[in-house]
Amino acid sequence: MDLRQLEYVVAVAEEGSFTRAAARCHVVQSALSAQVARLERELGVTLFHRTSRSVRVAPAGELLLPHARLLLHGAEVARAELNAFSGVITGRLRLGMVGTAGRGAPLVEQTLLAFHQRHPAVEIAVQDTGSRHMADLVRAGDLDLAFVGLFADQVPSGVVHHLLADEPLVAVVTATHSLAGCAAVSLGELAAAGPFIDMRGESGLRLQVDAAFDRAGVERTVVFELGTSDAVVRFAGLGFGAALVPASAADGVADVVVLTVEDPAARHPIGLVHRSPAPSTPSGRAFLSLLLERGATPRGNG
Repeated sequence: MDLRQLEYVVAVAEEGSFTRAAARCHVVQSALSAQVARLERELGVTLFHRTSRSVRVAPAGELLLPHARLLLHGAEVARAELNAFSGVITGRLRLGMVGTAGRGAPLVEQTLLAFHQRHPAVEIAVQDTGSRHMADLVRAGDLDLAFVGLFADQVPSGVVHHLLADEPLVAVVTATHSLAGCAAVSLGELAAAGPFIDMRGESGLRLQVDAAFDRAGVERTVVFELGTSDAVVRFAGLGFGAALVPASAADGVADVVVLTVEDPAARHPIGLVHRSPAPSTPSGRAFLSLLLERGATPRGNG
């Protein structure tokens, strides 16, 4: 078993195709297929069920995959550490990033650009799977860092939280909504006036909105759960219901009326989280160092 074979196994599993896996690994399909078959013979197991139409991961393949990914990541980190020892940052920066990060905290995009210019050899891989899920991925070591919509007391133990921005939540409604003429509204008034549009349950924004309604002791009727704050604002503008969003998400949107919420604690943060005491990869540590240079404030959580 060697790293090249493990790379091929992971590629086939993730692509669901020997052809696409070969293209991803920049080898001819016959060579990739031969190496996977050789590994199966060496281990005495079937890693993939193959038909003329599909490729499915076999139980033995499912067992091997997490170990293969861990070994490949370890080799990648080792190469990056040696390059960093020589003064060159390489490898991959695995980032989680909520959709509100760039708008709510301009420092995020500015730091990303500066990092890319300073370390062009680093591949930056970004995903958004919801604040709470990404915080868990950081704790598990599957992400180097993540920009999340969580306060320090809302992240799991074993990670450090850096507060980058903190802005009020506002209500957005269509111009024909019964509360559209109000300058400020209570959450009770909003809930009584009709249905609500919310973010998906794993998002940081949803956590802050739920907390606001819990403080008010009010229940709301949710008719849509969407994946981005932009979509939430758009659906509110179409008249499907009211919504609470960060003030920056509604800034300059012509189709909605923005109302102040009578709860000063209803706020939405943008924070950066990483494993304690620091990211495990050279690229992660370099990115954190650059961010700290620009004013991020660390707040530990275990």
